[in-house]
Amino acid sequence: MADILEDVEYLTAGDPPRSTGTWTPAQIVEHVGRTIDCSIEGFPTPRAAFPVRFIGWLLRRIVLTRPMRPGIKLPRKFEALLPDHGTIWEDAVDRFCAVHNKLATRQMTQPSPVFGRLTHQQWEQLHCRHAEMHFSFMHPA
Repeated sequence: MADILEDVEYLTAGDPPRSTGTWTPAQIVEHVGRTIDCSIEGFPTPRAAFPVRFIGWLLRRIVLTRPMRPGIKLPRKFEALLPDHGTIWEDAVDRFCAVHNKLATRQMTQPSPVFGRLTHQQWEQLHCRHAEMHFSFMHPA
């Protein structure tokens, strides 16, 4: 998780970064921070349908250890995890840092809507894979 924070700090060193994807850098940082916060506080979304959760359970080890592929469109019921369109870089970074600071005293123990119960260490792996995929679209200005 420290690597994710280092990436965000590196990207804040100069001008706001640029993005080669469909989301702005601010939206990317907002989304990654929001999902980390949900693993601490709980998800405002319903659990995925049973077939999706079963497949998630079967593929959990692969998802935790291999790079994620872009292009997954979240269903409408998970839109609470999507970033706001008007997210500003500085605000997204501030919120991300606040979420990261929670990890000094809190554990990620909330169940995933897709993968179910995960240990804190499994959440770390999942968030690192998730951030790795999204951050690959950001580049220093």
